[in-house]
Amino acid sequence: MSELQLIYLDNVSLHLKEKHNFEWLTNMGGVFTVFDEQDSGNICFGVEKNGTKKFVKYAGAKTKEYRGQPEDAVVRLKESIPLYEDLRHKHLIKLLDHFEVEEGYALVFEWFDGECLHSHWAFPPPHKYTHPDSPFYRYKILPIEQR
Repeated sequence: MSELQLIYLDNVSLHLKEKHNFEWLTNMGGVFTVFDEQDSGNICFGVEKNGTKKFVKYAGAKTKEYRGQPEDAVVRLKESIPLYEDLRHKHLIKLLDHFEVEEGYALVFEWFDGECLHSHWAFPPPHKYTHPDSPFYRYKILPIEQR
């Protein structure tokens, strides 16, 4: 693999396979966290503006863990929009907006304080399913009422 590019956005940094323009994202507010180790071709951000936090899911950059083409990740992200709309429920995160960006596509959600259930970088399978510290494992053993 070629050398990763380190990119800084506000007070966070991320790694990509090549440089990418995120100016559109900084216009949405201050970036306070990034999830750049996803293997889906998406990269996710927490942004805050005027005291309101949002979760932004983006496809179009060459993320470090994704083995496919960014264009394919964009297609899959766009195809997910009807699912988010069909599954709308008071207990699920709410899709607020979605839009095209120069080199990709973004979905904007309400922010929810929580943990990533699929942190393959910290708990690769089978540990994701069996390790007592795995967020996925801890979630799955909760009573259904709590889930």
